Amino acid sequence: MATGDRRRRKNNIGGGGGGVDSISSLPDELLQQILCFLPTKFAIRTSLLSKRWRRIWCDTPCISFESCALLAASRSMIQDRYTAPKMMSLHLRTGMVCNVKHINSWIELAKSRKVENIYLQLYFKSGYKYIPPDSFYIDSSLKELSLSFTAMIPRGSVSWTSLKKLTLSHCRLSDESLATILSGCPVLQSLTLSFCYELTVFDLSNSPSLKTLEVDPHYRPTPMQIVAPHIHCLKLTNSQLPCTLVDVSSLAEANLVFRNSSLDETIADFVRKMQEMLEKLHNVDKLTIGENFLQILSRLKLRGVPFPVFNVKALTLETFLFEYVIPPGIERLLQNSPYLKRLTVHARTCKTEPQGFRWSKSLRDEESKRVATFMELMFKSIKTLEKMVVRLSDCHLEARGFKEMDQTLPHDNNNNNVSIVFADTRYISGDS
Repeated sequence: MATGDRRRRKNNIGGGGGGVDSISSLPDELLQQILCFLPTKFAIRTSLLSKRWRRIWCDTPCISFESCALLAASRSMIQDRYTAPKMMSLHLRTGMVCNVKHINSWIELAKSRKVENIYLQLYFKSGYKYIPPDSFYIDSSLKELSLSFTAMIPRGSVSWTSLKKLTLSHCRLSDESLATILSGCPVLQSLTLSFCYELTVFDLSNSPSLKTLEVDPHYRPTPMQIVAPHIHCLKLTNSQLPCTLVDVSSLAEANLVFRNSSLDETIADFVRKMQEMLEKLHNVDKLTIGENFLQILSRLKLRGVPFPVFNVKALTLETFLFEYVIPPGIERLLQNSPYLKRLTVHARTCKTEPQGFRWSKSLRDEESKRVATFMELMFKSIKTLEKMVVRLSDCHLEARGFKEMDQTLPHDNNNNNVSIVFADTRYISGDS
């Protein structure tokens, strides 16, 4: 019986026998789109299902390999049989050992098929960085490019005339090389730079189409400057030092997530840079501030450092909750935001729980009451608020104290109705 079931199941999948195979009856183009969701080595294996599937993978518009540890004969066979006239994406993720010639051969194949998206996640031993061939920097079809552990040293001009999104991580990249690359990307809209330690000045002044900049310097030993008069959105993550914002005059949205910083022997310089940074951000409409940045603001407030008046309308805070007091940095931020309409709080009341940790009922209730008290203090500090979104862990949402929170918090502030929304931190939506 089991043997018969397996035979019927094979017939239904592969198209052989008298069974109805609804998948194999689909058009080639649709089957190829389905195979795009699989690593290419699995897509190739479908050629064993039946004669119908033998060459379906050959015209798949997406190529994806988790390792380039293929034998030269296998790689050559795959490339020879790949007949798609147009490639949408090439995704290579290598191990610690990989032949650079293999990477170059895939890139040349992709370029010959007018590839639109290239993602190279390259990892090498001993800090080696992949050096692309000169031809890599000339491509009129490329729209999205993501590279890691690559030496971006163009020896000639760059021409990525269709590129809209560029992501570079752990790359060797100097200020001069960045300028050369940007000069060849006339329609670039989004730039992400992570762990590119050689950069000191991010000069985007000659990139009018660039609207989003994300920088993750991570333990950067030296300060950095940003000259970006055209960007609308700036995201700074894992920064230790204040960033010098030379020109961000078009900025509408900022996201600041700093690592712990100490106010020690460089206190005067640190305070000056923080003041200058806050001044450059005072006109943004949307502002997101992480917990460590809020701690820095609290220290500055306690030291009597003046804050600018912010024009922010939507403010997002990630913070611990305190039962009887609002942290000084948050208090001053709210006081200096007279146009604030929407406040989102990613609330935490304790350190991250160990895996498998379960809150007791009494502790959940007590913590939820603390949330209610803290939210009431926040609520009373803002006179223009229209909507408050509070994101909590599910352990608080299930607590009895939370269920009583709706009765504890006021729903009318200065005679204006205010919408209060409580949401689970696991489900984050920008429209909540």
